Amino acid sequence: MLKKVGVLFLFVVVLGGIFFLNSKSIEKSITQEVKGSKLYWQERIGVFDSADDYQKTVEKARQEIAKVPAKRALGIDWTEVGPDNIGGRTRAFLVDDTDPNLLFAGGVSGGLWYSSDGGQSWNQTTPGDQEEYLTITSITQDDQGYIYYGTGEGLFYGSPGTGGFGFIGKGVYRSRAPHGTDFEHLPGSWSILNKSNFVSVNALAADNKGNVYAACMNRLYRSNDKGATWNIVSSMASVPIFGAGWDVAVTPDGFVIVALGSKVYTSPSGNSGSFSLVSSSELPAFSGRITLAIAPSDENTIYISSAKSTYSSTGDILDAIYQSKDKGVTWTKIIGGGSSLFAPFTGGGPQGSYDQCITVYPNNPNRILLGGIELYRWEEGGNWEKLTRWNAEWNDHDYVHADKHTIRFDSSDPEMFYIGTDGGVFRTKDDGKIFERLNRGYAVTQFYGLAFGSDGVVLGGTQDNANIYIDGKGNTQQSGDIHNSGDGGWSAISQLFPDAFFVESQFGRIRRNNSRSSTYDEFFAHPDAAINSASIDYDPSWNEFVTPFILWESKQDVLIPDSVNYTADVNYLLGENISVASGVTNVNFDFTLSSALNQAQSLKIKNPIQSLFVYPSYQAIWVTRESLNFSKVPSWIKVTNEGLSTSSGVGATAVAISKDGDNVFYGTQLGEVYRISNLSKVVDDATAITESVVTKIASLKKKNGGNAYVTSISVDPNNAENVIVTVGHYDENVNVYVSNSAVTINDASSFSSVQGDLPNFPIYGSLIENYSGAYIVGTEYGVYTSTDDGVSWSREVDVPYCP
Repeated sequence: MLKKVGVLFLFVVVLGGIFFLNSKSIEKSITQEVKGSKLYWQERIGVFDSADDYQKTVEKARQEIAKVPAKRALGIDWTEVGPDNIGGRTRAFLVDDTDPNLLFAGGVSGGLWYSSDGGQSWNQTTPGDQEEYLTITSITQDDQGYIYYGTGEGLFYGSPGTGGFGFIGKGVYRSRAPHGTDFEHLPGSWSILNKSNFVSVNALAADNKGNVYAACMNRLYRSNDKGATWNIVSSMASVPIFGAGWDVAVTPDGFVIVALGSKVYTSPSGNSGSFSLVSSSELPAFSGRITLAIAPSDENTIYISSAKSTYSSTGDILDAIYQSKDKGVTWTKIIGGGSSLFAPFTGGGPQGSYDQCITVYPNNPNRILLGGIELYRWEEGGNWEKLTRWNAEWNDHDYVHADKHTIRFDSSDPEMFYIGTDGGVFRTKDDGKIFERLNRGYAVTQFYGLAFGSDGVVLGGTQDNANIYIDGKGNTQQSGDIHNSGDGGWSAISQLFPDAFFVESQFGRIRRNNSRSSTYDEFFAHPDAAINSASIDYDPSWNEFVTPFILWESKQDVLIPDSVNYTADVNYLLGENISVASGVTNVNFDFTLSSALNQAQSLKIKNPIQSLFVYPSYQAIWVTRESLNFSKVPSWIKVTNEGLSTSSGVGATAVAISKDGDNVFYGTQLGEVYRISNLSKVVDDATAITESVVTKIASLKKKNGGNAYVTSISVDPNNAENVIVTVGHYDENVNVYVSNSAVTINDASSFSSVQGDLPNFPIYGSLIENYSGAYIVGTEYGVYTSTDDGVSWSREVDVPYCP
């Protein structure tokens, strides 16, 4: 039995928040071993022929999980750190039809949450089977008050795991009672015939006749028995894995309109065989996402919003917005796309496929709200009015986080509506004059990476919520502050100089500060790099979306040939201690004189205080030893471009460094792992050429011969020869590799499998524990540990799931 564990450095991001491992004996270390997650859906699997193939691999992994023993092999406890005041990507929202204070909000990570006090506080609902399906994308309520939510983020259609696609779900869940907060899985939505479509439930709707509709993949399903069984009522030809069952809307009397692929269909009853294609003379064949809305006060009035599947960096990707006043028989174009003055979906990428929603005021069929990057209002006979500013200050009346995904009106007040965004839930009580955040306790923020300070503070990069800083001194101990902007990524906090923070935004734009403030300075510039100006926007052609980096530090370095000149200000005797400036801002070191030193005399002294910042781009591995010197702009050294490619978009997906700072290891999405040796001797561009040695030490393949995707690398703090490498992908023979000669090996033959009885699912983070040498890996199904060198694995109990 292990008596001591020191696992301060492993973190897991779960339920949209941060959890730390606690142990009875934790030691500080200067070298940070934090392992951050990349854009997490990049690492999961390779290309599958169909969603059914993907679903089968996930089901197989779940069966394997059940066979792994659940025990606390390392005695790990979990403590939630937060944040409890910053929401994350919210795709589903519902106001109860009889109680306007009962609200439901669903995050694409973190599950479904409810508030019984109008959004002042939140609690997570309970799925009946306690499974890990936390990817909530749609919600509706039937005429008897039962609530249904759909799972699976299918709007990122394509092959999951190959660059930007979402997690699959498991069909539909329903409340056990009307207006209830306890939910059960509906196995009828997960039958043999339905699984491959119900992996993604993009939209749900219900009428007053007992029918519930689900727009899934390339099918529209209906249930008339409260979700017990589901039947296809409209469909289209097969499409890529996450297809285009975009949206569905219904009227109380049973009229249905559905967007499937590039077309729109209507039905007076929703029965199979009753759907008619809206005439192409009235509506074009759309190329991108389509959203729908029916006016609650006039069932004849319907709206369509559509976005193009491509975009221009200088123009809008809005296709058009249409209105029908005769239940879809004829249509009028309200506005077309292409205008720089009205560009709701402009923001880089196919934005309208990501954030697009439309709704009609409950008391006015000719007044609508349109959500994209911003929120707009339109009324017949008037102009479009922008109601929000995503880049305003938090306390500004018109601030609402960018990327609006859903809009829901209060069931009793037409001037009150809620918006689900990438920054959680927002509300207005006065028809858009003043907006407020409703995120207290709504823990669905998505983290990519994390850093911690020696005094217990944490700093983590998140999806579209920048970097979140938690110091335990806010309104609650779990309150977070936003640092930097955009999408966050990896972070670092110095252990030598605790006020030095490092953050990044998308595509590896790194910044630093020395005050723990939310203001950061540009950090990287090199004349040979594509990224050499603070004024340019970072681009996908330069870096990974979430670029790994690492800050190494030491108080007792003996390898780096770096000395400082000390000039005595008074006379010193043999054996006296002097305090010497290290070159790290505000950090000195003590030195004992071996001989007397008179005033004004100088002495060259080896500097034991050292740091190294490693930053990979597609172009090169860059390092600087001056990241903690805030009196100057750091000088960057280009070490190597081995295995990297700007033209092919190949960059480092994982980086690690040995405890002595002499060896850096980096891996790529091509399954290659490289070692840079003798890094302690690299102090400038010349020594980077003459002293460093770059060796490929692994070339990892999938079972079909394709390249593996390296997700993490970890070095044993007690023996740098021992290195773990993990890879993504489902249904592979090996996801965890270990080498016991990683420093000395000179070819790609030293890594071998330590998969043992570990299920065949993606691994995202890893650690070799300091005291015991145990292996610890992080997955979307919790944390697994091995105390016998990977022969057998156990699940650490009480570890929440991590989709």
